[in-house]
Amino acid sequence: MSEVDFSCDCGAVKGVLRDVAPNTCCHLLCYCKDCRAFARYLGQIASLEPGGGTPLVQVSPARISITDGHAHVACLKLSPKGLHRWYAACCKTPLANTVATSKIPLAGMWRHNFASQKDFGPVVTFGFTKMALGGGPRRDKGLYRMLGGLIKRSLAGYLAGDARQNPFFAADGSPVVAPVVLDKDARRIAYAE
Repeated sequence: MSEVDFSCDCGAVKGVLRDVAPNTCCHLLCYCKDCRAFARYLGQIASLEPGGGTPLVQVSPARISITDGHAHVACLKLSPKGLHRWYAACCKTPLANTVATSKIPLAGMWRHNFASQKDFGPVVTFGFTKMALGGGPRRDKGLYRMLGGLIKRSLAGYLAGDARQNPFFAADGSPVVAPVVLDKDARRIAYAE
């Protein structure tokens, strides 16, 4: 297993992902409208794959360390009940998606931020493909593998005692930065395709 550095586009936010191997992560493309809306809101639509797929690497948050630029980390929610979507405010680079609690050890890191991608292995999951734009796949693939990997990584984290370690949440479980929820007008623009 190896370590892979990551950074935002301008280099102000930097970090490292530890213990990287194809069996410690899930390399996926998500075609949901929410991930696309997040990219569009940040002006990062060009970073998506053909068909509007968001390239993500699903990992245990305990393996993520942000080493520089903590002050630039920001959080956005597309709706009051939506995912926490983390980004570098300095250059509007998407960083990761998490659920709203540190109790579930899950982070979907944006793949294009990593210095090297070879240790992730090939893309094994294609999700929400019914929402793909023209040129994207039309059938989901690997969802059970993704879910199984999430359960396996979560159990391993709880057994190791590091399941709640998460650079995006404080020790008390609160987000390190209060998320901003898009208002109705901003949400309409973000979802305009």
